[in-house]
Amino acid sequence: MLLRRKSIFLTLWLSYILILLIPVTGTFILYTNMEKSMVENANRSNLAMLEQARQIVDKNLQEIEQLGIQIATQPKLQTLWTIKDSEKYIQYEEAVRALRTIRNGTPFIDDFYVYLRDEDAVISPILKTDAPTFFTKLYPLPGKNLEHVRTELLTGYHYLTYLPTSPSSTADPATKNVIASAISLPLGETSNIKGTIVMLINEQQILDLLKGIQWVDNGTMFILDEKGQVIISTSNTYKLSPSLLAETQNSNGYETYNADGTTQMLSFTTGASGWKYISLVPKSVVLERVNEMKTWAIYLIILVVAAGSAAAYWMAYRSYSPIRDLVYAINKGKSVPRNSPSNEYDFIRNSIAASVAEGKALEQQLAGHLPVVRANFLTRLLKGDVEQTELTGDSLAFMGIRLPHPYVSVIILEVDESRDFRIAENDRDRALVRFILFNLSSEFVGDSGYVTETDNNRLALLLNVPDASEETIQSRDRLIAELKGVIEDRFRMKITVATSSLHLGRLEASRCYSEALNALDYRIIHGINTVIHYDEIRYMERTYYHYPMEMEAQIMNCLKSGDYEGVERLLNELYQHNMGSRDTTPELGKLLFLNLLGTVLKVTSALKIDEKQWQEDNSDPVKLIINSTSAEDMLKKVKELCLYICNSVQEARSEQHERWQERMKLYIDEHYGDHSLSLTSIADHFGMTPQYVSGLFKRQYGINLTDYMIEVRMKEAKRLLEVPGMTVLQVAQGVGYSTDIGFIRVFKKIEGITPGKYRDMLQREDHLKDG
Repeated sequence: MLLRRKSIFLTLWLSYILILLIPVTGTFILYTNMEKSMVENANRSNLAMLEQARQIVDKNLQEIEQLGIQIATQPKLQTLWTIKDSEKYIQYEEAVRALRTIRNGTPFIDDFYVYLRDEDAVISPILKTDAPTFFTKLYPLPGKNLEHVRTELLTGYHYLTYLPTSPSSTADPATKNVIASAISLPLGETSNIKGTIVMLINEQQILDLLKGIQWVDNGTMFILDEKGQVIISTSNTYKLSPSLLAETQNSNGYETYNADGTTQMLSFTTGASGWKYISLVPKSVVLERVNEMKTWAIYLIILVVAAGSAAAYWMAYRSYSPIRDLVYAINKGKSVPRNSPSNEYDFIRNSIAASVAEGKALEQQLAGHLPVVRANFLTRLLKGDVEQTELTGDSLAFMGIRLPHPYVSVIILEVDESRDFRIAENDRDRALVRFILFNLSSEFVGDSGYVTETDNNRLALLLNVPDASEETIQSRDRLIAELKGVIEDRFRMKITVATSSLHLGRLEASRCYSEALNALDYRIIHGINTVIHYDEIRYMERTYYHYPMEMEAQIMNCLKSGDYEGVERLLNELYQHNMGSRDTTPELGKLLFLNLLGTVLKVTSALKIDEKQWQEDNSDPVKLIINSTSAEDMLKKVKELCLYICNSVQEARSEQHERWQERMKLYIDEHYGDHSLSLTSIADHFGMTPQYVSGLFKRQYGINLTDYMIEVRMKEAKRLLEVPGMTVLQVAQGVGYSTDIGFIRVFKKIEGITPGKYRDMLQREDHLKDG
């Protein structure tokens, strides 16, 4: 059975599930984008409502600022720090009355009063009293004692300085939580401050305004003044973390903020007064409804995937059934190999591929045997081993051979030279040469015949032509010329072509092959890389060659004397006389060159030349001649042998001359003191003529023999002149002169001074050395 864990059924099922997951994935992406859109819309909505609350608070803050300016510029109040103390009592009453009229100006302010710093008194719209009584008993600020009030509110310069207050744990729950705003008096005075206007803002008014913002009950709201101080907080937190302050550095915006491990949706905006409004709402609150929908969506997706998987299983099973049946049908009666296919498709594909490959293998096997059968038949046909019964149409058709025409002819191609094409001298490259020639010849012959190999470097082309007309012969010759041209130009090979006559009948192929072989033998006469037709050589009847005894004697004399030019001239004349007309048969040509080789061997025997030194690779010279491909090659081999013999004769003669010249020189060195020593006496001593001795000596040493004799005598004379007590005559006689007159004349000619002056010069040099 097939390997089920990788069955195509699983692939189909997973494919259907994958198709199901496409809309599910799209739905998930849509939901994710919807969630992001809802969060974005919630942030925008929250920020818009925060902006609306900011605008209302900013408007009320402007009214507070206007109220403060109105109080500060009230003339009745300004007189409190400009008149004398004795008159202030009346002004206090006026000031209380004036504040009462201003009190009804804005409902956003819960209360206000004026603190007089010099008197440490407080004036409100209903009374005038001292500060300790006012802030401790009458109007204490929630969560602030008198010391806090003095330090934070009543001391220093203020202009709309806000101070948040919070109820203490012991305070009355009904006590309002207020925000105090202070403005120093007189207005604009920063150094000589006389008092402070304190306006109390009802915090509940602002909180009620912030309740209109969505999710405020589930989140936290903060209002910060321009100094970053928390003025209002919906929680008990009046101090923000540095990270939250860093996130709200810009004027407005919204983003996601992580606080204590909880994801918060942060919105903030900044008013004209510099107050910053911050809203923090847990993201889970905003996405509560979304999460609920998400839960339902997950349940729905699970249900859809389960139902879709079941449907995909049913569809995959339905699609898999025909494939399974096909696999069972193919696999019926077969054993599954060890390397089982990965799935049914692979099994089917491998089975089909195996069947196709098996069929192709059978075809290739038959096709591979067919060329061998055809080549064997053609070879037997050319050699005459085929009977007439084997030439029937069915027999030829079985071997893929068609011979529709009555006439046949054979062309033989012999590869003479292929070194320019071949890379190395090995069987592989030679086989490549034969392969190229076989395919090229088959392409040129086409349907007109067949090509077969008959030897390592030889191909036979069997042509089947309709008639033996001149036009057919010309067509054959054009085919040969084109084929030979392509082989020479493209593949740089040299081939010799031999053709037979045209004969009637298929059995005449063997006769044609014999004629082509006979024509090919004439390559030794016509030379390599030629085309030889049997029709041109069939009538040759010459039975002799020209090589007279006189010419043989001349060749032997030239070889013995080392005259290679003479030998070469005689060989060229002999070759031209015998091979120039090309009517000599190959057999006579080989006999001629074997006769020439015999002449050369006679000379080597007479001169006692070692044959092993001039034989190429120690091969037999007779084999060199017989194995030559042409008469020109034979002539070349004979000339090489003759050149070696002439060089050997010249070298032997040169060595003999060198030995004679050394003996002459040694003879002079030993007999320079002989009065009768001369060129004639030396020539007589060695049995030569004076002219030959003089020329031989000068060719070797570049100096005349007589000059060398004088040089030796003068060298010895200078040595004897150094000997005390010897006279010039004695010196002259000692170096071969009978008298001192001839000696003095020759010495002065060579040295430029007489022998006596030469001796005096030597003595003066000795005295100088001694001195």
